[in-house]
Amino acid sequence: GGAQYMKMIWDEQRNRPRSIFVPIDDVYLPYSATSFYTAERKTHVQYITRLEFEKRVGTGMCRDINLVAPQEPDLTGPGKANNKIEGRDSDAYDTDGLRTIFEIYAIADLEEDYGLAPYILSVDKVTGKVLSIYRNWEESDDTQQEMQWIIEFPFVPWRGAYPIGIPQMIGGRSAAATGALRALLDSAHIANFPGMLKLKGGREGGQSERIDPTEVKEIEGGAFSDDIRKIAMPLPFNQPSETLFRLLGFLIEAGKGVVRTTLEDIAENSANMPVGTQLARIEQGLTVFSAIHARLHDSMGRTLRVLH
Repeated sequence: GGAQYMKMIWDEQRNRPRSIFVPIDDVYLPYSATSFYTAERKTHVQYITRLEFEKRVGTGMCRDINLVAPQEPDLTGPGKANNKIEGRDSDAYDTDGLRTIFEIYAIADLEEDYGLAPYILSVDKVTGKVLSIYRNWEESDDTQQEMQWIIEFPFVPWRGAYPIGIPQMIGGRSAAATGALRALLDSAHIANFPGMLKLKGGREGGQSERIDPTEVKEIEGGAFSDDIRKIAMPLPFNQPSETLFRLLGFLIEAGKGVVRTTLEDIAENSANMPVGTQLARIEQGLTVFSAIHARLHDSMGRTLRVLH
């Protein structure tokens, strides 16, 4: 993915802050959002066990409500099979004993005294019941600025709220290289294990022989079968293509060219290259990585502000 996220929470048992890794798959952002921090709604998908939910209820973090899934008396056979595949149980815990909860950071109008303000809402996926609602601004802050608890560590920004990573940058070339490699392997496999055509009719028509390696086997032929090549003919299959192999090498080099820098050429440069030229190449090679490191530095600054 093009970004990963770190969520800062307060650990009641250890009495200190704790960081949680959140993959990009578990962060939902509106399609119209331009960046993570300006998005009007951010959703963290949580998968918790029954014990974890009971702990949250015990500490007062969530409401103690009945989380039994609604009954489906008219569920058809395919519907039951689909629920089994998806791991849905009657109490809405999947086969791994996990329950999905959406923790939503949103700008909402929930109280007349505050109007549009940032809140944190926890919603159960199956029942749709609200488990908790918290204000997400400092009580003494009259401007009601949203407090950040999830920090984004981006790679390369792109259009929309989600950055992109190396898989997205070389996605087309990677798919093409994978297809070329599979075609080469398939042609090699078929060439080593070919099929054959067998003449129908006579005593030799219904024979089926299995010949093991290093084995010599006799085949019965008819009265007019004086050549075994008149009975069976192997199908012609092409060997792995040399052109396809060269294409695979080209795609791999093209994929490298997307993410490579001039730093990789330093070892191949002449020892007599002028110092200014060498420094310019190093500076050019570090441009992309310097931008990535600057964004990570900003993320670390946001992390320290959350800790503070």
